[in-house]
Amino acid sequence: FCDKFRAVNNDALLVVVPTSFNSVYEKELEAHGVNVVIYANQMLRSSYPAMLNTARTILENGRCLEVDAKCMPVNEILNLIPGTV
Repeated sequence: FCDKFRAVNNDALLVVVPTSFNSVYEKELEAHGVNVVIYANQMLRSSYPAMLNTARTILENGRCLEVDAKCMPVNEILNLIPGTV
């Protein structure tokens, strides 16, 4: 697809979301004219198991101390929000 698209249009931004072709390297996509690769599905799909593991650990221990090392520090989260620091 990318090669055929680039043969017709070499100026348009070409963006891919490689959920179903996960074995293709970014360099290969770039070689076929891709400008942007978005891994949105992977971010969302990997977040759920992490949250499930955190919830289980909290339930098993009756507190959240045991998950603190796996969590982003609160001050780093606040730095992501303009005007909070």
